[in-house]
Amino acid sequence: MTNDRMDTQVIGLEREEKIFLNDYKARLFDLMNEKFSEDASHCTECLSAWLEVVQDLLQAETVLFYQRSESSYQLTESLSLNMHPITVFPETLDDIFEGDDGIAVRTITGTVFVNLNLAFRLMDQKGFPYGALLISAPQLEWSRHTLMSFAEYSSMYLRKIQYFNQVVEEEHRYRELFKVNEAFHSSMDVNILLGQIISTLKRVFPDYGFLLLLSNDNDKNHGDLPIRDFDYDSANTAAMQAFVNGTIETEFQASEQKLTLYAPLKGKQGVYGVLEVITSSQFRFHENHREFISLLAYTAGSALENAKLYQQSRRLISDLQLINETSHRLNSNLRMTETLTFLKKQIKRSFQATSIGFIFMDENEECKVLPESSSFFQSFEGASYINFVKRNIIKEKDAIFIGDISGKFGKELSYLSLMAVPMVQNDAIIGFCIVLHKNPYSFSFDMYKLLQSFIHHSTLALTNSMLREKLEELVETDHLTQLYARNFLDEEMVRAMKDDEQGTLLLLDIDDFKVINDTYGHQTGDEVLIQVARTLMNESEDIGYAARWGGEELAIYLPHKDLKSGLELGERIVEKIPEMTTPSVTVSCGVSYWSGPNDHVKDLVKRADTSMYYAKNNGKNQVANI
Repeated sequence: MTNDRMDTQVIGLEREEKIFLNDYKARLFDLMNEKFSEDASHCTECLSAWLEVVQDLLQAETVLFYQRSESSYQLTESLSLNMHPITVFPETLDDIFEGDDGIAVRTITGTVFVNLNLAFRLMDQKGFPYGALLISAPQLEWSRHTLMSFAEYSSMYLRKIQYFNQVVEEEHRYRELFKVNEAFHSSMDVNILLGQIISTLKRVFPDYGFLLLLSNDNDKNHGDLPIRDFDYDSANTAAMQAFVNGTIETEFQASEQKLTLYAPLKGKQGVYGVLEVITSSQFRFHENHREFISLLAYTAGSALENAKLYQQSRRLISDLQLINETSHRLNSNLRMTETLTFLKKQIKRSFQATSIGFIFMDENEECKVLPESSSFFQSFEGASYINFVKRNIIKEKDAIFIGDISGKFGKELSYLSLMAVPMVQNDAIIGFCIVLHKNPYSFSFDMYKLLQSFIHHSTLALTNSMLREKLEELVETDHLTQLYARNFLDEEMVRAMKDDEQGTLLLLDIDDFKVINDTYGHQTGDEVLIQVARTLMNESEDIGYAARWGGEELAIYLPHKDLKSGLELGERIVEKIPEMTTPSVTVSCGVSYWSGPNDHVKDLVKRADTSMYYAKNNGKNQVANI
């Protein structure tokens, strides 16, 4: 072959290679215009379209593209004209790239690369291996310069794909951030906000795992959301640093082969928890992923803060309305029983308490459980709670708030959450209120402060009710004999004659009472009067009202009883009085009866008085009815 002919062949080959490269660049340019103008859902078609161009221009039998991730290769796209396409073990790909230009030619039989005669290592934007292109085109004999140009054009196309994918992903992420930001500003429901955070992360990063660690989370009902309390005692160092410092922290756990990122949910007033993002050890958190997670966590923290402040303001308004309503009711001259019943109802409604106890203490610090308390406080276990609270309140002179009381008693308990507030009057503790719940940490600190306000406002009303009832008791009761006063009995008989159908009145006079005073003295006379009064109370218990009528005169009114019942009672009393008194005395008794609407209290009393003096003037120590 002459030199001229050889030169002609070389020139022809060079021209053919130039045409190939120009055609390849043109085809890649067309692909970019066609694919990159479409939306993100078509990005996956860019690689397969590229391989079709490569196969077409090189008339290749097989084209394989392995994309590199961290330390290994994964088969991403492949085209083959063979029924059984060639496969390559990814871990062997690094071995075939021997030259700095990244091109290796393999034609040696008997290796894993049999029939694959071209291999290209393609670089990303930062100069790191992006992937490996393997080609089976046995008839192809391009110069090394042409192959290097082909590799460079291919790398440029892949870099464009990589950049476009990053732009599309970033646009997608920020669209999601915009959408979730809109959702955050349209709702003040904490559970809705938390659900938005998780759903957004799952859409943007479907391969990651997520967990929200919330501090001071009072609402435990979050459904299926991956949410847990932030445990200050068991939290790892990275999570604690993220929470305390408000910074993004990462931690690699070799034993579990996972990488975890902690992003603080930070607002203007504090940190409300930590977002935990988990991936496997073969991945790393890209800078733009970290930035997105950080922005989402910050936005979520601000939204969470606003929602909590909104809920707190609503709760404060509700609490103020409740305190105002309670104060209004407590200042409406309720009796003590009514006051405690109302207070118990309000506490149960506000705190969902399981048991509520009202305990009063006397001057000797002896405790009395008021009847309006839950029945639990009458039990042996209830007494242990009362004694515990009493000791602490007397010692500390302050309210008690315990989230889990199980460690205080050293035994299994029925109730684990406890709040107790002392009732203070004139700087003295007159009692306390205990509020219990079966589950631990059921009461929040806000509930504790509200209970303190409740008891503070109610203590004055309770003491006023006690004083008023004592005053009423003094007005209704004779101080010496503890019998009802005459005014009370008069009012009861007036009421009875309006509402009842019949009734009986007994008037009694101690015979020769002046002799007792003159002989034994007025103190003994008072003791005799007390003894007679006690007999009347015992005999009339549950059937009538015993009263001191005046001086040594006493009375019993029997509502709904007929004359026969009155006479029988009078006989028993007259018979028992000499036995029940020291020195022994007798009584004279007069009985009167009313029936029908035309009688009057004044007439009833006059008839009883006449009968009593008849008995006294006719031998004393007897019962009369005239």
